[in-house]
Amino acid sequence: MAIPDILATRLIELTKQQNLSGHFLMLGRQDFIGTRRSVSAQMFQEALTEYLPGVTEDDLKNPDDVYADSFFRHLGYDTVDSLDFSPFESASIVQDLGGPLSPDLQNRFDVIYDGGVCEHVFDLPTAYRNIDKMLKPGGVFTAHSPCNNWINHAFYQIGPEIVYGFWARALGYEVIKCELQPLRPWAAKHVVTMSNPLETGKRPRLKGKLPPDVPVLLNFAVRKPVTPVTAADTVSQTDYAKRWDEAAS
Repeated sequence: MAIPDILATRLIELTKQQNLSGHFLMLGRQDFIGTRRSVSAQMFQEALTEYLPGVTEDDLKNPDDVYADSFFRHLGYDTVDSLDFSPFESASIVQDLGGPLSPDLQNRFDVIYDGGVCEHVFDLPTAYRNIDKMLKPGGVFTAHSPCNNWINHAFYQIGPEIVYGFWARALGYEVIKCELQPLRPWAAKHVVTMSNPLETGKRPRLKGKLPPDVPVLLNFAVRKPVTPVTAADTVSQTDYAKRWDEAAS
């Protein structure tokens, strides 16, 4: 699990544009790779200049290891924790994301980041519901999850219906961002957005073309409602749910 310049740029933009701060949790203990080459390196440097003036890439690196703790502290978070199933990378919290959640983790974090963990958890619904439990009201969950061309990477490739059908419709979260991000330096600007199925009543439709044969990430961010809402008893794809609601009315 690692944060190259493409993803670092998106995290800087999200944090500063949404004025995020407070207690931060990264799922897994992410490495910070930083600049690679080409278009993505230019985007990263532009983001540093705009949002973190005076901060260099070297400032974002931990002096003693490869992990991303220093990167997130420079983004302005008060505390930075990491959560993992095993202590092998010295995560500050050892917890099975797909199992019963320790009570002391509930309503604890302002921002949770998944940079490539949940797709490796077999009990994915439990992992997502545990993330919901760990977030404070008004907290933000953001993820870079494998969506396409990631065969044999993990248990799952995760599509936009997770964002709209689960986080938004079932849990009442606000969708801050939902887009597809090609994970190649030369393709860094080929981001594709999509229609909102909660507005159209149809499955998400891409508003552009993705480069062929390139690994694509689902880049999304959602905000937990400040006032608790009653979660849906079942989670369904948005277009089916609309049809069923219409048939019942």
